[in-house]
Amino acid sequence: MVLETGDFAFSVIGRDENAISAVTSGYRGARVNHMGVVVQTHHGAFVLEAFYPEVRLTKWEVFARRSHGTDDTPRLLLGRLAAPHRGLIGAAVAYGIAQRNTPYDQLYLTDESALYCSELVVDMFKHANGGAPFFVERPMRFRDLATGQIHPTWIEYYAYFGMEVPSGEPGSNPGDISRDPRLEIYRAIGPIPGLT
Repeated sequence: MVLETGDFAFSVIGRDENAISAVTSGYRGARVNHMGVVVQTHHGAFVLEAFYPEVRLTKWEVFARRSHGTDDTPRLLLGRLAAPHRGLIGAAVAYGIAQRNTPYDQLYLTDESALYCSELVVDMFKHANGGAPFFVERPMRFRDLATGQIHPTWIEYYAYFGMEVPSGEPGSNPGDISRDPRLEIYRAIGPIPGLT
């Protein structure tokens, strides 16, 4: 497997279904719940990601290991931008690296003082695209894909912070980005929940 700078790495962290994957669906139904962008260096492959507690560069092996399921195999999707858009990668990665140490956004809101995983990627490519959105933010639903109701985990989560669930606020998630038609998913690794 040859990873290239600018490749998108989508992963499943934790159980097959969690609060994020219960309310979003990605490429061919994949229930991915985290993402980052590959950066190749002379020290090897890293993933630029927003992962608690901050934006960071994480060694590829560490990123992949986090996705291991109960059978100790990774659960990853790898994607690459279509050729007409690859010119954005250099500026996007440079902008993302400049965000290192920005706190992780535990509230999943789109202010710039903290960033969550897909928000970092959205901001990176918006910056590289001259300030025009590249990946579209959509109203966040927080609704269980099976029941259509706001998922109880999200109600409890935001109650902890003294907030109502911010349903309808603009945002992004790994699943939506994995379905973008300008992205070619070129490899699936391991048993990814929902993938058909």
